[in-house]
Amino acid sequence: MKHTHLLAALAITATITTALFTTKLAQASEETTKNPYAVSILAGLESYPDSESSSMSRGGGVSFIWDDLRYNNTYQLDTNYFRVRGAYYYERDSEKYDEDRFRNSADLKFNYQRPFASFGDEQEYLLSFHGRYEGHYNSQQLEEFEQLAVAGLTLNTRFSDVNHYDLGLTLGLAYSEEEKDDDWPREEMGHGEDVLNRAGFGYFFEWSNAYTFSHSGVQLIAKFSRYDGNWSYDAGQYYKVDRLTFGAIIPLADENNLLHFTSQYISRDYELDLLGFEDTLYRVAVEYVHYF
Repeated sequence: MKHTHLLAALAITATITTALFTTKLAQASEETTKNPYAVSILAGLESYPDSESSSMSRGGGVSFIWDDLRYNNTYQLDTNYFRVRGAYYYERDSEKYDEDRFRNSADLKFNYQRPFASFGDEQEYLLSFHGRYEGHYNSQQLEEFEQLAVAGLTLNTRFSDVNHYDLGLTLGLAYSEEEKDDDWPREEMGHGEDVLNRAGFGYFFEWSNAYTFSHSGVQLIAKFSRYDGNWSYDAGQYYKVDRLTFGAIIPLADENNLLHFTSQYISRDYELDLLGFEDTLYRVAVEYVHYF
């Protein structure tokens, strides 16, 4: 009888131990999956095709990433999300019109989002506080320095059946500053730096879309953003920037190893022609991202 009780106790102990061990393994796996640290290597090219003498800039770089949301997750109510990315890039070809242009460049992107309200019976919509900062140093050929700061609200939702469709809308107030470093407008058109540069306030809007195939994990991305600046600019000046981005994310073996393909179109508009051609930049890039 004593042996029966002892065997029963040992069986219960083994069951509890196995359950605890399994739970710890699941927690460790979950922590690994949700680790926000990542690094990436990227290669790309960019050009102003509307300019006959524009160079085709080619280069490569490395980036360091902190991403609380990760690639295929959704926002949760009353949770803080930080998404930070710093990148260093080196170009093989610099802008032909700018003789003293450096070949190295840097980008810093910081996004903060906190969902504070939800609504919808059949479909959940999350309303979030949104803040972002983007700083670009020498990273877009004609742009010597550019920064954008945004504060506003974001609406997110996911339409899900077998596959997932994520929709995001952001609207906010923004401050933008742009400094051009290009010899040709000064030498040929007589424009000084006070005419080339821009700084002021305006509206910011972004529409983001992501469609994820659940079986393969492949994600297709389409995003459009617009900054419309009209406040605190010099008399008669304004500055508008449209960005259209298409991309694809392909998991390699697991979600900690991703391959990104990106195509981007950046169009700027001013009250006068600063360059003698359409200020539309075309960029394509491929990037490998590894989460630790």
